[in-house]
Formats: sequence, C-alpha cells, structure tokens
Amino acid sequence: MRAVLTLAAAAIAAGNAARPAAADPMGSRVLTAPTAWLLPSGAAAATLGIDHRGDTAAFATAALGGLAEVELDEDADVRGCTDCTMAPTALRIGRAAFRIGVRQDSWLRGVPALVLGVRATFAAYDPAVPTPRATDAYLVASRDLGVIRLHAGIDALAASTGDLRTAARLRPLGGVEIHPPMYPRSSLLGDIAWEPEFDAARPGLGWLLGVGVRYQAFAWASIELAVRARQGDDLGGATVMVRVNAIRR
Repeated sequence: MRAVLTLAAAAIAAGNAARPAAADPMGSRVLTAPTAWLLPSGAAAATLGIDHRGDTAAFATAALGGLAEVELDEDADVRGCTDCTMAPTALRIGRAAFRIGVRQDSWLRGVPALVLGVRATFAAYDPAVPTPRATDAYLVASRDLGVIRLHAGIDALAASTGDLRTAARLRPLGGVEIHPPMYPRSSLLGDIAWEPEFDAARPGLGWLLGVGVRYQAFAWASIELAVRARQGDDLGGATVMVRVNAIRR
C-alpha cells in the first residue's frame, strides 16, 4: 500500500506543473471505491444499475452547499449465508451516507481533493442473515491530471449481525480513471474496495476488484459497463453489470 501511495504522489506531482486550474469532476464513486469529488451547490445525482444475475442497485445523492453531500443507496454488494456449505447470496441492504471535504487546490496549489465519508445501514431486506449491519468511515484523496484521475484512501469497516459485532478494520481503497484524448467521451475505469461478508453468521471482509468503461452520452448522463470480481470467487463468479448515471446541476 505504501508503494502504491508513493507512486500516486509522484504521478500527481509530475502532472501539477502542466495542469491548468479547473473545476473538479463529478461522481462520488469510480465503480465501487469512493472518490473525493463533490457535487456543486444545488446539484443532485442518481444512479441505477443491474447485473447479469438480476441484482439491482440505486443511488441518490444531493449536494449541501458544495461542501458536503448526503446519499441514500440500496444494493446487493454485501454477501452472506446461514448454511455456508453453499455459496453466499447477495443481501439487499439500504445505506445512508454523509460526505464532507475540500476541492483540489483549495488549500494550496497541488493539494488533491479530500473527502471524509461515513455510511451506515438503515434497512436490510433479505432474511438469509438476521439483521445484517454494515458501517464504514473512509478518507479518500482524488486528483485530476487531465488524461488520468487518481483516487487513493483508507476505509474503516465494521459489521454486525444479531448480537455479534466486529471491531472496525482498516483496508486500503483506490481507483483510476483514464480518459484517452482520441475518445473524449470514453473513460477506462479500475478500482478496489471492500465490503462485509456474513459467513455462518460471522461478519468478515472481502475485496471487490472492478474494471470497466464509462461513456458520456450527454452532458448530464453517462452509461457504464463493468466486470467485478470478488474475493473467494473463481473466474465464473465474476459479475457483469450495467449502470446509468444522471446529474442535475
């Protein structure tokens, strides 16, 4: 992790001299990993997605004065099982998040955007695991270098089910967005993030590795096609998903 952060810092430093001042991009996540981009004041965003297994996801985000955001989401990224001789199933969980931060170059020239975010479960819709709860707090830095955007941070995750709780554990997270100049509306995406796993009623953590593409169809809407692999799954367990993002400024 230290080597990754060192390389990211070197790339940021190398690109700062040639990069003109510009507004931050928008989008609170790469694929799964969060970014440090905040919506401008008065803006709102929504994402709808579905994967090849039929699992859906929905996200709604609203800006708070351009300095913070609130978000509600419902997805099936968390896995769990009661009889773990079989493969874990997707758990439908609703979560609420609050993010606050500063934009890049706000403090000093060359300083990346920084966001502190917290997210907690407010509803669980699947009876496979009794009262699953997933909570996390993260700090992430993002920098737009033009052709490439880098994201790196640390996530503290905790989970509980029934009366069983686990202490928060730290995990690295990160992502990259590449914008080829010859295809100005297209982006290549890659990230790594972590989600709780409820194995035999015992909460744990597993990584999610995603790669995909994003096409900016309109100024206010984009579409993503991605593949995500999960810790412990073989190649056949990878998930193909499609998402549509919309922003109202």
